[in-house]
Amino acid sequence: MPSSSLNKKLVITYSSWKKLLALLGLALALLMAWAGFLSNFFILEVSFILLGAYWAWVILDTVSTISISFYPNKIVKRSWLGETTIPTHALLVADSLDQDSVKSWRFFHGSNKNRRESIRVAGNFLSSELRLWLDSYRRNIYRLGNFSSRPLSSNSAVCVEFDKAVSSFRFMAVLTGVYLLMYVIYATMLYWQYPVFAGYAPQLPTWSVRLLFVAIALAAYPLLRVLTKPPANVPNYSLRVAQAQKQAFRSALIANGVAWLGLPLFLLCGNRLDFYLLLSIGAIYHYDFYPRLSTWESLLQAAPEAQSVQTAVPRRSMQVSLALLGGLSLASYAGNPNDFRIRQQDCVDDKGNPVECQSSGSHGGGSGSSYRGNSGSDSHSSTRRGGFGFFGGSHSSFGG
Repeated sequence: MPSSSLNKKLVITYSSWKKLLALLGLALALLMAWAGFLSNFFILEVSFILLGAYWAWVILDTVSTISISFYPNKIVKRSWLGETTIPTHALLVADSLDQDSVKSWRFFHGSNKNRRESIRVAGNFLSSELRLWLDSYRRNIYRLGNFSSRPLSSNSAVCVEFDKAVSSFRFMAVLTGVYLLMYVIYATMLYWQYPVFAGYAPQLPTWSVRLLFVAIALAAYPLLRVLTKPPANVPNYSLRVAQAQKQAFRSALIANGVAWLGLPLFLLCGNRLDFYLLLSIGAIYHYDFYPRLSTWESLLQAAPEAQSVQTAVPRRSMQVSLALLGGLSLASYAGNPNDFRIRQQDCVDDKGNPVECQSSGSHGGGSGSSYRGNSGSDSHSSTRRGGFGFFGGSHSSFGG
């Protein structure tokens, strides 16, 4: 329930009986995935399992939510899987309609590509009163309806580098999609050739091979943790950013490489569950180490060379422009000085004499400035990154 307006805080919770109904949807999602697995039609199998896993993920995320607290300077989501906190100084919200035409929201930090720093609010799990409170809060406190709070500019250095890191993960996700297509083709061929496919190496100890592959997959986690650390002992700003981009690419490669281990294990042992086991581990790595915009903000702002790099080029170009304009002005001043003045023919007094125009941009409010929050205790709290399960709050990274 919303607290007093003095605190400017709103806490929403989902309906308990609707969560219980969602568990029925979770059972249906798992049943659909299992039906696809038993179909022996492999394109249908992959489609049903991916769709069932997606809906199970969405339902689990909703059911596990304990509360979502809205502050002027941050949004905090508490759940059984951990805690997620995003700042609101560059808040972006995306609206959508559920199947029953109820509005839902997803709040992003800075960019709608920043999926790891986003919080979804399922409108159909809220009462009508809470939906009205939330809509009023986001319009009046965050001022999203008046475009007071805006995402970061896509041309900023932070967003450019963040988009590059996201592109690495998306490229690897496309390769994983091609990998799934290869599995469909290969599994179909094996289904036609073998009455029962027991693997190409049935003489190997199945459980030992399976444990070896799982151990390799789990060993990738500390390696990914190492890649999340900011580049150290790199004095040059450009080299530091390039190093961070390499770490993001390697994180994407390792996370998806774990998923790619499933097909070799399936071909060795002949069990399709091995394929989906490693695919699920790789998917969790891909999600947990996905790039976060706040990480790149801290990297670019913490570097002492960042400010000089960003301001040196505009200052130099301005000096060159002023020098050229000054030279032209001095060379042509004997001709007609009025040719090099800013022409404002509409600015005249009552007698028709030209006067200096007053800029209209100096009046009016600053509707483009974002709300930075109050100076209370909440505005000084640190921003934490959310995680999944035992990964929650364990790291912040260039790759996730």
